[in-house]
Amino acid sequence: MSYYSKSDYKFLKFEKSEEKGKMYAAILENRSYPYRKVRINFGDSSLENYGDKTGLNLYPHLKHGDEKRREAYKKRHIGFIKDGFYSAGWFSYHYLW
Repeated sequence: MSYYSKSDYKFLKFEKSEEKGKMYAAILENRSYPYRKVRINFGDSSLENYGDKTGLNLYPHLKHGDEKRREAYKKRHIGFIKDGFYSAGWFSYHYLW
């Protein structure tokens, strides 16, 4: 998994992912070189999630809203989240779960 420092990159927006099997892409901009953008694809388009907070809501049929499943996901994936960094796991953790 790739990690991008929040001090080096600024979050711009979400888009529908162009990568097969992924839901969304988070677009980041390099703070020192604004013309350098990064796409982080996240979310499996074939699996359910707790709730979509991206604002795009392209997969409403995949929301389950089950609090127990949410807690289990967060416990399993907290180890992949690094303070001060963006990653696919970070976006899934914060925007889908």
